[in-house]
Amino acid sequence: MKKYVILLLIGLLGLSWYTAISEAVNDPKELEAHLKKAAELEEKEIYIDAVTEYEAALEYAPERTDLYLKMANACLLSGDAGEFIDICEEQAESNQEDPEALDMLMEYYVERENYADALQYLQKFRASYPDNENGRKWFLELEGTYEELYCRYDAAGDIVNETIAVESDGLFGIADASGQKLIDCEYQESNPFSEDGFALVCTEEGKYLYIDQEGRTRKVPDAQYDDLGMFESDRATARINGKYGYLDEEMEPAGAFEWDQLTGIKNGVGAGENDGKWMLLDKDGEPVSEERYEEVVIDPSGFCSYQNRIFVKTDGEYAMINQKGKRVGDLSFDDAKPFTDEGYAAVCKNGKWGFADQEGELVIDYTYEDAESFSNGFAAVCVDGLWGYIDAEGNMAVEPEFTEASHFSSEGTAVVRRESQEDQTCCLIQLILFQ
Repeated sequence: MKKYVILLLIGLLGLSWYTAISEAVNDPKELEAHLKKAAELEEKEIYIDAVTEYEAALEYAPERTDLYLKMANACLLSGDAGEFIDICEEQAESNQEDPEALDMLMEYYVERENYADALQYLQKFRASYPDNENGRKWFLELEGTYEELYCRYDAAGDIVNETIAVESDGLFGIADASGQKLIDCEYQESNPFSEDGFALVCTEEGKYLYIDQEGRTRKVPDAQYDDLGMFESDRATARINGKYGYLDEEMEPAGAFEWDQLTGIKNGVGAGENDGKWMLLDKDGEPVSEERYEEVVIDPSGFCSYQNRIFVKTDGEYAMINQKGKRVGDLSFDDAKPFTDEGYAAVCKNGKWGFADQEGELVIDYTYEDAESFSNGFAAVCVDGLWGYIDAEGNMAVEPEFTEASHFSSEGTAVVRRESQEDQTCCLIQLILFQ
């Protein structure tokens, strides 16, 4: 009997302790006292002690997100940005339905133009909570954030193979995708480097040759050709006596010079035209098939075959074919632009441009006045006469504000042009990318 009485007393004592502690923890007077003290300290700008008061208040109301965020703000004002970020991240992740913590964190980054860290955290947050609408909202708002890089050149071409032909004081050279000099501006003409690592330049004496990225002469044709193209896949297009053919790695003819027009070889395939009809060709200039086309779509570098896909025109319409000449997909287009090495191709119907995938299916509707094919996750599009960029989901990542816009490089850079009152200013922009 004594044993049960003792156990009962211990139980009652424990209950009284629990009740006393619970009442203390839930005491609204104590909570309000700490919050009042915190407010007084903040008014005096004694933020570090205000943080201590918020910590004490949270012992009475640990479920209150607003108190955590007040404490985070006090941490920031006290100079402890790291603790501010930690609290915001923890609250954003533990209370995904409440947008305030994520908003506070993103606004902090935006105010300081620290877009890289903002996007890095958003990438992590969206990976864990892909359905969170607030995370998606901030991602769409920040994904096209860019900064303007210093550009020392008077003019710059498109980014090709992560290199750019540039002009300074009437002479030409080559820069990398971030605008850093690779080859001095000392040539009458210059082209970007090919995948094979060579760039076609024209010397002051009017001589055409191919150089490497060290500026050393590597290939020089023996004959005086009228026109030369980019050297890639061990081939370069050349014209002599009005006819085109291919040169091999030794700068010797590879096959007959018999074409009125000729593309470079990309992925083992090119195209040649005679008497207004185009055919697919191999690297020796021999037809791949007997099919003839009204036109083959060619990019500014002189190539038509990317991602094993080619756009050709037959009976007044454009279609997608593979490298063997077999049609891909059922869609026909009024116009098209070649694929790049990755991403969707720009296609046109009824005067509006959209995007098709490698299977010939329309993936972004016909919406834009003009467009360029996707490159490294973004595509330049024209809206109301100005160019901006969309992402692969069709979201406007960089608002239209340019008169010209190039492809994006893998580093997130692009050459753009703005129209000013005096002239059209060429510049290089850098997307703030995930780290």
